[in-house]
Amino acid sequence: MSSLWEDVRHRIEQRVGAQNYEIWIKPIRLLALNGKNAELEVPNRYYLDWVQDNYADVLAEELSEQAGHALQLHFTVEAHADAPDDPHQAIAPPPIASDGISDRGSRNHPGRTRVGVPPDKTFDNYVVGACNQFAHAAALAVADFPGQNYNPLFVFGGTGLGKTHLVQAIGNRIASQNPKAGIVYTTAEDFVNEMIRALRFKKMEEFRARYRGYADVLVIDDIQFLSGKDRSQAEFFHTFEALKNSGRQIILTADVLPREIDKLEPRLRTRFEGGLLADIQAPDLETLIAILHRKGDSLGLEVPDDLATWISQRVRGNIRELEGALNRLAALHRFYNEPLSIEFARRHLSNLLDDEPQALTPERIMREVARFYSIKVSDIKGSRRLKAVVRPRQIAMYLSRRHTGLSFPDLGRAFGGRDHSTVQHACKQIQKLTAKDPDLRQHVETLEQNLGV
Repeated sequence: MSSLWEDVRHRIEQRVGAQNYEIWIKPIRLLALNGKNAELEVPNRYYLDWVQDNYADVLAEELSEQAGHALQLHFTVEAHADAPDDPHQAIAPPPIASDGISDRGSRNHPGRTRVGVPPDKTFDNYVVGACNQFAHAAALAVADFPGQNYNPLFVFGGTGLGKTHLVQAIGNRIASQNPKAGIVYTTAEDFVNEMIRALRFKKMEEFRARYRGYADVLVIDDIQFLSGKDRSQAEFFHTFEALKNSGRQIILTADVLPREIDKLEPRLRTRFEGGLLADIQAPDLETLIAILHRKGDSLGLEVPDDLATWISQRVRGNIRELEGALNRLAALHRFYNEPLSIEFARRHLSNLLDDEPQALTPERIMREVARFYSIKVSDIKGSRRLKAVVRPRQIAMYLSRRHTGLSFPDLGRAFGGRDHSTVQHACKQIQKLTAKDPDLRQHVETLEQNLGV
């Protein structure tokens, strides 16, 4: 029977092409031939629907020809794999009925469980602080219970804050716990470009198979890139629905909340907001120092504490900038064979980092507050009354008054030409709230640390 099935699969590959064969035909198992019946096993129910709709005829034709008589096909779905051991309980959702992702066979895609996911991005080397604690716990819960309650997971925050590392760590953890899972990571820009090529060369079936057939876990970075791209949004909507409805996990990142992505279709926005929204804020000084030491360890560098503090104070909360500075310092340290010190860093990082922390101005404070809350400086200066903007605007006014010494009228002009009474009210409001709201007080203290005051 195995020889017959190999012949059938080879003939079907010639008819449907190598890529369709790899995705849709190769994972199918021939379980039994009994008289006029052929029993076939497929990985999951979504797979079953697709194969029955698109490949049942060719399967029946080729099997019947090789068997020498007409055969009736009967499909079964592979039994679910065991759940992972030792699930993380930080945000553990209760088990719910779901197709899940554990029912795909590792034989389906040998060596291709993680498409586009660097194996070095793990939870073990992800530094957790107050800025990312909730997002980290949410990511662990999704990694241990994919396709269940937190679907989609939408991680948002400013550039260079560690969103990509976190979502790639989810993919690696799922793959390590369940080698049968197909993990696909890509950026929204690459998704759009792939779709354009598929349209151009009439390969949309293969494009859809990659994202709707192969992926048990789909990670899309920088989803805001879909803004204003109607055709791409429509295609992604159908991909989203296919994955979600079959119990597979979707993970998205963006620099803003779904409602703040310009020209995003309402049906996508509501689906993004229907999952779990987890924000990552700019890290405080202690977290930056911890990240720098962790990165130094990975490079085989022992970074002195005073140097770690000196660098961290000058990267303005940006983890990517921090890592870039340390990579350059490591290379120069080995080239010159000089000990690591602040003086060494001052000589060789002057083009990357400010020699001294920047002077405090309302503009600098607004930039830091905007980065911390993942909004735009234009929002702070503008007239929008969204809660997500009003509170950061008031905090920026409060910090500017407290640390620049400018008058209320001068600050009003700096904040978009506002009346001095508006700034006064904001300062009183934040002063009152920080006295009774520990979370807000922590935000203000973190911002002050990031600003070096």
